[in-house]
Amino acid sequence: MNSIPIFHHIGRPVPVDALQSDPRARYSPLYRMYTLDLPNDLSLHIQLHAFREESGLHERIRTESHVAFTVEDLETALRGTEILMPPYEPFAGYRCAIVSVNHQLIELIETGLSDEQIWEEARYRGGVLYPATDTD
Repeated sequence: MNSIPIFHHIGRPVPVDALQSDPRARYSPLYRMYTLDLPNDLSLHIQLHAFREESGLHERIRTESHVAFTVEDLETALRGTEILMPPYEPFAGYRCAIVSVNHQLIELIETGLSDEQIWEEARYRGGVLYPATDTD
């Protein structure tokens, strides 16, 4: 990789019934998944993800936890890795991909946004991942 990756968040799959009816969860029609960001005393960003059966994401993404890191240059960071989800831009100013490194799922993120901007819920709405209307 081109520089030392910086920790960003942890993503953990949970059963779909754990999030499906939670009003705090966001739904992504693109990947048929629910996401819930949970605050905690350590101020670590932990996202729970629940995938419907018809989700087209790689099985490992749907069943294994991942650790996410920001990198300076996503394309450079991807070189020589096993890519499970190719780069895409879920919302403006934030590009990411998921790879497998030594059998561990890693989400690589390239962004110029501040942490506050990234975790601002309004930013998710209207993007590819979470459209303005999140009905399923």
